[in-house]
Amino acid sequence: MAGIFVSYRRDDSQGFAGRLADDLTDIFGSDRVFRDIEIPVGCDFTEVLSQAIAASDLLLVVIGRHWAGESEQGYGSRLFEQTDWVRIEIEAAFDQGKQVVPVLVGGASMPGHDSLPGTIEKLARLQAAILNDRYWDTQVRELAERLQGLCPSLTLGLPGMENRESPAAVLRDLGERVFKEIESYRPARIQLPTPPATIAQKMLRQMRKGLKGLFSIAFTLGLIYVGIRLLGDDKILHQMDLFEVRLQLAWERLQLYMARP
Repeated sequence: MAGIFVSYRRDDSQGFAGRLADDLTDIFGSDRVFRDIEIPVGCDFTEVLSQAIAASDLLLVVIGRHWAGESEQGYGSRLFEQTDWVRIEIEAAFDQGKQVVPVLVGGASMPGHDSLPGTIEKLARLQAAILNDRYWDTQVRELAERLQGLCPSLTLGLPGMENRESPAAVLRDLGERVFKEIESYRPARIQLPTPPATIAQKMLRQMRKGLKGLFSIAFTLGLIYVGIRLLGDDKILHQMDLFEVRLQLAWERLQLYMARP
């Protein structure tokens, strides 16, 4: 089961992180959003956090204005303390090859390279999502769509996803209709002499030729798609999954746009 791990500092963005986790729970389900892990007494918190990250597919790093904070051990920022929980969570995610998405809240800005330890410096190069109170609901929905694009398995089992018509099915149906239309207008092999074609008839013939060419292209692309699905390696198949999710999201947006009065 795909999972989203929400990383945050209690004294920096606890309210924002809790609200975000609740909204993502409403979208993806309670078993796919993780936060506030309690470390049992006597357990190695580094090991427990690493296992929690391993059970997730995505790490959301909620960053508020005081996320870096001041170190009490003379490091300038507590991120440079090797026992800092936030640093440990991000390090574990990078080490395990997880998707990491920074989320800026409360008017915060992305930290620079020089304000991060080398083990998590990559965080400064990642595109961040921005959430604010005024557009919160819209921005959370956009973030959820982005997370689905990064991790297509998040859409598995969501209400309405099973029976939703896919863009591929719509394109296939359209291709079949075009083919039947072309077949219905195909001229007989033996024809009687006909008078010179009018301009309208010539235009119609050109349109038929164009539609037939489009169908041939669509058929060829379909064969290529099936071949890649059958013979492609895991990396290629993963990229195709991401493409299909993005295509699905674009199709849904188009349907919503067309349904507007």
